[in-house]
Amino acid sequence: MTLHNPFQPRIAGHLGAPWNRIGDDLLSDAALGGEEFADVVSLAAKLCGAPIAILAAGHGEALRVIAQCGLDEAAAAGSALYRAPGPELPLLALNDASGDTRFRDDPMVRQAGVRFCLGLALFAGDGQCLGVLGVADTAARPDVTQATETLERLGRLAARLLERHQLQRRNRIAAQIMQADFSAVVVTDARGDVVFVNRAAQALFGSGARAMRGQPIELLFPPHLQDDPAAAAAWLQPAGAPPAHREDPLHLRTAGRDGEPRTLEAARCAWRVSDGQGVALILRDITEHLRQQAHLRRIALYDTLTELPNRNALVEALTARLHTDDPHARRQTLAVALLKLDNFKSLNDTLGHTVGDAVLRETATRMRAMLDDEAMLARFGGNEFAMLLPNTAQLSGPLLSVQLQPLLAAISQPFLIDGHTIHLDASIGLAVHEAGIGGDDLISRADLALYRAKTVGGRQVCLFDPDMRQQVLDRRQLDMELRRAHASGEFELHYQPQIDLRTGRTVGAEALLRWRHPQRGLLSPVAFIEALSSSPVAADVGRWILQRACIDAARWPQIGGRDVTIAINLFPVQVNDGRLQLEVDHALSASGLAPGRLELEITESIALRPDDSAAVTLASLRDRGIRLAFDDFGTGYASLSMLQRFPIDRVKIDRSFVRDMLDNHSDAAIVRSIVLISRNLDLHVVAEGVETLGQADILRGLGCQGAQGYLYAPALDSKSFDAWLARQLRDSGGGPWRHLSGSDLPDNGMTSRADG
Repeated sequence: MTLHNPFQPRIAGHLGAPWNRIGDDLLSDAALGGEEFADVVSLAAKLCGAPIAILAAGHGEALRVIAQCGLDEAAAAGSALYRAPGPELPLLALNDASGDTRFRDDPMVRQAGVRFCLGLALFAGDGQCLGVLGVADTAARPDVTQATETLERLGRLAARLLERHQLQRRNRIAAQIMQADFSAVVVTDARGDVVFVNRAAQALFGSGARAMRGQPIELLFPPHLQDDPAAAAAWLQPAGAPPAHREDPLHLRTAGRDGEPRTLEAARCAWRVSDGQGVALILRDITEHLRQQAHLRRIALYDTLTELPNRNALVEALTARLHTDDPHARRQTLAVALLKLDNFKSLNDTLGHTVGDAVLRETATRMRAMLDDEAMLARFGGNEFAMLLPNTAQLSGPLLSVQLQPLLAAISQPFLIDGHTIHLDASIGLAVHEAGIGGDDLISRADLALYRAKTVGGRQVCLFDPDMRQQVLDRRQLDMELRRAHASGEFELHYQPQIDLRTGRTVGAEALLRWRHPQRGLLSPVAFIEALSSSPVAADVGRWILQRACIDAARWPQIGGRDVTIAINLFPVQVNDGRLQLEVDHALSASGLAPGRLELEITESIALRPDDSAAVTLASLRDRGIRLAFDDFGTGYASLSMLQRFPIDRVKIDRSFVRDMLDNHSDAAIVRSIVLISRNLDLHVVAEGVETLGQADILRGLGCQGAQGYLYAPALDSKSFDAWLARQLRDSGGGPWRHLSGSDLPDNGMTSRADG
């Protein structure tokens, strides 16, 4: 055991580990009161007549020796004797530690031979435990009363020293923080005058900040720059009871060094001065942070192409309007309208995204011009726009629909962009808010109405109707069934004969799709063809139709020395996906059908593409001997112009004109005009829906070459059509072939007149 001279105390900063690992705030600098601490330890050892004395700061595991004398460092390193006193045990008095089971194996007892030990917990005025002052001896002491009294008097002195130096250290830390560059600090006195600014504040406010000392704090934060001048002035007041929110951080605005307004996040704390209460402000410049937040918010809520609000912004505004407390706003009804450009995708694909983007910007400009100031216009994405319409006049849904008609007219005006004249139309779905309906549901209703507007032809405003939701569900169910039908082979082809009106012989057949539904039986196209055209399986079904029809037609015999042609209706997707030529080549090659026996029928939905890609594709096929026909001619406003753009061989007069041509002068005139125009253009003409001999006679007299319809035969399944052709072969001179009796035709379960 080594005992040091009690009159040569050592302070913690001069000890080896672990004594130089100080845990409490005031212990990280051994020079802080080091001599005074050493004097206390020396005095305790002398007055108590003990060779060992310790002064430790902190409590529990954070307790660290800051001064000692007569202590064996290795033995004390693991000792619990000087840690024992604390809030639970303010005084530890051991006459003979070797006889105490708690400390019998303690290193200071076992290794250093300590027997007598007296430790006193030191407390600050507020009751905080500051540390421990203790003395020890290798000899036991039967009476510790005098030593205890002496140590208690010295303990009060040691506690005041520790408390004073703790305060000094905290003041130095506070001073360092005040002068740090990361936060600006401004301190005012009880009158609200500036008494201190740190270096960061000087850099923030400029060189004039130092001259602000003694001036009112309001000069740093001019009222005219504040969002709420009264609240800012109250928040800066140092005296009196502050408002409940005054201790919360506040945004204050000031003039920066360059004169530009800066936004500061300010936190305040009150402090006592001799004449009252002052305020310390901790300021952080958040100007750039707020700018970045505003930029990110704009990105999140605005469309960069059109500079319109986006879907998120409209939903946010709609939600706010539905939950507003503003009585004026609550008196208004709300409506949401969705507008979508028709045929925009094909424009984008053919003329490029640059032109497409320009069209979207011009559309946004036209829509802004047509809407009043209270309406909110947003771009929902792609070629879809949304309008939030405050219905101040409480108009009914139908009247609101009428008010939106001029918007469609504005969109339909030609776009002249980069030398391209572009014609576009749009569809609008409208939903008016009702009690109990949330914002998402209102938008969903408008979307359902838009879907209806597009499915019934577009170029119109459609108002939401509750039945639309069930119709959409039915449409989705139908789409799923169509996918299953294709995968399960439920589709089949029927063929309707096309008759030469001069000879009465069959010269061709139109392939018509049928669906043999497992529950509903054989379905005609009217039940599913519209849904199939827009279904993802349309391209696959169209490819199958092409292959199946070519295989069936390849085995048909000649009638009257002429090949029987096969006419196939194309889905729009078949022309648009760029694979039609390859698919036609494959079907002809696999079946052995001659190109001249194949006729592809197109409709206005294909012909009205705003570019010439469809015309180029079809012209390439025609150059290889494949024939082209324009189906349902006369029903669309662009039919005549299409005859100039497309390399057509034949036009088909729609059944709606043929049906009433005997009784309706207008329909008869239309049929006559179509035949005349077609003959002048050297085009073959076929009339659909011929059901009477009178109709056939008039068509023949006008110069119409072909006909199909119930006068001759309905659409026949493949086996029945083969029988039809075989009968013509047996009786080739018996024409003209007209409608056969029921006993002459096999029962195919299909008598719909939806076909030609």
